[in-house]
Amino acid sequence: MIKISFPRFFLLAMIVAMAGVVTGARAQNAPAPVMTLVVDETQAPRRIASVHEEIRVQPGNLALAYPLWIPGEHGPTGPIEELAAVRIRSGNTPLPWKRDPEEIATIHVEIPPNTDRITVDFDTLLENTISDHQLLLAWNTVVLYPRAIDKRQLMIEPSVLLPVNWQQGSSLVVTGRAGNRVNFAPLSLERLIDSPVLAGEFFRAAPLASSWPAELDITGDSQAAVDKADDAHAFNLFEKLVDQDRAMFGFRHWKTLHILISQSEARPFDGLEHEDSPYDAVGDAALSKKEQLEKFGWVLYAHEQSHSWDGKYRRPGELYSKADYQGPERSSLLWVYEGLNEYIGMLLGTRAGFNDAAYMRDYLGRIAADFAIEPGRATTPLVDTATENWVLRSPDAAWSSLRRGQDYYDEGALMWLRADVQIREQTQGRLSLDDFLRSFFGQRDTEPIVVPYTREDVEAALSAICPFDWHAFIETHVYQVNSKPPTDGLEAAGWRLIYNSTPNKERFDSELLPITYDGAYSIGIFVKKDGTIVDVIPGTPAYDAGIGPHMTLIAVDGRVYSDDALNESIAHPRNGKISLIVRNFDSVETREIQYAGGVRYPHLERIPGTHDYLSEILEPRGNKDH
Repeated sequence: MIKISFPRFFLLAMIVAMAGVVTGARAQNAPAPVMTLVVDETQAPRRIASVHEEIRVQPGNLALAYPLWIPGEHGPTGPIEELAAVRIRSGNTPLPWKRDPEEIATIHVEIPPNTDRITVDFDTLLENTISDHQLLLAWNTVVLYPRAIDKRQLMIEPSVLLPVNWQQGSSLVVTGRAGNRVNFAPLSLERLIDSPVLAGEFFRAAPLASSWPAELDITGDSQAAVDKADDAHAFNLFEKLVDQDRAMFGFRHWKTLHILISQSEARPFDGLEHEDSPYDAVGDAALSKKEQLEKFGWVLYAHEQSHSWDGKYRRPGELYSKADYQGPERSSLLWVYEGLNEYIGMLLGTRAGFNDAAYMRDYLGRIAADFAIEPGRATTPLVDTATENWVLRSPDAAWSSLRRGQDYYDEGALMWLRADVQIREQTQGRLSLDDFLRSFFGQRDTEPIVVPYTREDVEAALSAICPFDWHAFIETHVYQVNSKPPTDGLEAAGWRLIYNSTPNKERFDSELLPITYDGAYSIGIFVKKDGTIVDVIPGTPAYDAGIGPHMTLIAVDGRVYSDDALNESIAHPRNGKISLIVRNFDSVETREIQYAGGVRYPHLERIPGTHDYLSEILEPRGNKDH
């Protein structure tokens, strides 16, 4: 997932015999589903869905669970608060139920004697609707399931009722359509939750001319948004992306890749990995805009797609230790699941042509500079940001450099860049990290399945490609406190971090963040358009002057605050000082910043006389390269 998502638990042992002993994708071939599931999304524009289940049961206590720990989201994010109006019946007889006081996503119901089937009806509120023209059906939001059955063995036959004239795209097998009802072939609960349905009034399915079978399933808030989706040659970029997948991994874990893309200002940036149907949400008609393809190419499209290998097919065993979705799971290996995949996305997005090497160098320079001024590195190892991951998705960025954020993404990527260069150096360019990716994440062609791994497995696989003390390498970069800026990979790749007055490229999340002025690398503050200070970095001139988050800038050097006024004062401070008038709660105060360094932004420059590994790493690859 792209810097967003989470998983959950279970109980009872009664319907196992009905489920059949199957695992992974093979479960889809099992007969006699334990459940049928019908989701009525005809009221999606009003943000409500109705669910009807029929479940085979045995007399006695039955525990039904609402999925809480959602794969790819790495935490207990299942929207249990949106589950409403639960009604359970045996025939026409209502059955009372009771919520588990310790595990509130589980309810208990007593099944009467001589009862082999019950119906369960409930509503799901405010979930899955993208706009009044499109929806993404995330099956984990619309299912109550028997906790006694392994998620790989619980067979479900799903259906969806769509608004009139809406169409859908997914990796599910359609068995029939009658009016606005679409029926799908039975599959396991695990595969169902990993197979969302994208549907809309304006829909387009576009097969790709890639070397592996792949399809774009696109929705929008207007017919023009889907008709013009290829105006900036997006389809060719996705074709190249799939081809670069093949060159990198060598093997696939799906028959046809369905890339689901919604386009709406109501959900302008979102994404979640699925093994054969990654989902990306972008702004209105974003596929037809070249600058939007560049901005979201590596960090969203490539990132979510490459999770098919890193995260879905191969997954940390600690994130795949439960037979259900009630958790808890452990996330300390996210420096592989997300950190390595962040690096993979950078490579694939650049190699496919969503962006060029200069664009990626700009981003790498910025993240290296961010970590260089992060005081939290002196007390907290990188692994802790992974272990703590879901609580770090705080909406308030105040003092984030002390707290640390989800650094396992970008610092993890910088560490894997160093590993890539290490392999290239040690093998005189014969091998690279791509060879590890092929052997560890490619392996062989399979159906969508999960193959768990441990840290020891990662280290052993790296050693098999390139003998080296990978345990010490990972221990130093991930598990020990390391206050040094993580620039060793960039420097080994032939580039170093510098600062100058040239602004960086606009970040992929610039339209989502409230920050309009970035003074992190000069005086040490981030500011909203209205002058509110979002964050202050300890040890910087602004911090030393007593500036703190949530203060509001009223004036800069005698002028009413604006981004331009602040930038001019930073660029040309009067006698090495910047005078600010700030509001802090109900007080108005004057703060004087001692600073004469000018406007500063981070970039990379070549280190003379060194090998330019970074440019080689970002070059497109062909299957012949293996």
